[in-house]
Amino acid sequence: MDHLNRSHIARTLALASCLALGAACSSSSPPSTTGGTGGSATGTGGASSGTGGSTPGSGGSATGTGGGAPSTGGAAGGTVGSGGSPGSGGSPGSGGAGNSSGGAGGSGGHATGGAGGSGNMAGTSGSGGAAGTSGGSCKYKLCEDFESSTAGSIPTGWTSFQGYNNKIGAADEAVATDAAHSGSKSLKSVAASQGTSRVQKALSGLGALANTHWGRVFYKVQSPSAVDSAHVLHTTFVSLMGGSTEDRIVDTVETQSAHTHQWLFNTPDDNCCTSSTYDWTFDDAWHCAEWYVDLTTKSYRFFSDGTEVTQIAFSNRSSAEMPASYDKIILGATYYQQDTLTGPFTMWFDDLAINDTQIGCQ
Repeated sequence: MDHLNRSHIARTLALASCLALGAACSSSSPPSTTGGTGGSATGTGGASSGTGGSTPGSGGSATGTGGGAPSTGGAAGGTVGSGGSPGSGGSPGSGGAGNSSGGAGGSGGHATGGAGGSGNMAGTSGSGGAAGTSGGSCKYKLCEDFESSTAGSIPTGWTSFQGYNNKIGAADEAVATDAAHSGSKSLKSVAASQGTSRVQKALSGLGALANTHWGRVFYKVQSPSAVDSAHVLHTTFVSLMGGSTEDRIVDTVETQSAHTHQWLFNTPDDNCCTSSTYDWTFDDAWHCAEWYVDLTTKSYRFFSDGTEVTQIAFSNRSSAEMPASYDKIILGATYYQQDTLTGPFTMWFDDLAINDTQIGCQ
């Protein structure tokens, strides 16, 4: 009985202890062996796209990783990882004066783990294209627009060419600003008497091109143009010289009252070569004269305002008075009649050019 009482008392004490400790005595809940849950948030990568010179750079794209290994004993989980910083794009490409390509866009960096990822270097700027040709430079073999010359003087690089009357008039030819086909200057020619002087320029720098080339000049004749009261008026605009031989390649003869004129290829002795009908008029507007010469084949062609005057063209003309080579070009109005004119024959020249292909009137 005492034994039973002692056993009962022992069970009663054990039960009381279990009630005091609670669930710790439950055999269906084993002790915790697993730590707290780790950080699960994912860092956000850089979202912005860097802008390249012409191709967008891709922003930082990597994602930060979450916290480290789980903590023990039910403590809080790992620190949330921060995402990568946005990658920076390439700098814009700088264009040149001509057509240039922009720089390639920079690619963003790949960020990693807890610390924010930094983007890689930005893309390199693109290099501009080669500079375009400036408006004032010559795209032909020879150009003259008179813009670099002083008004009131003979053009730079030119000299006086003695006139048919064996004189050089100080006011016959000079750079002027009262008319221009382009820019602000031109060569003004005032033929106030027979055989006025002109200006000349050496062609030695052209080499063989001087003997076979295309030429072009713009001209304007004051209106009403001067006429000879008794006869037609023969006036030369442009000549090519080789030694003592002069070929008048832009040459005119004007009627007395209608102010119409013809074109011709002429020489001082009038023995050569061709002439057109009187279908053109001096009208105070700018016009374009083009020529082609080939001394090897003794050939010549002429165009007025872009249209060929086929009446005065010739090829393989053995009798043509053309030298073996040309050494200078002569520019300016000069007439040959001894009669008194109705006034000075006044005109302007601009945008002279010589090339190995046809230049045109553009």
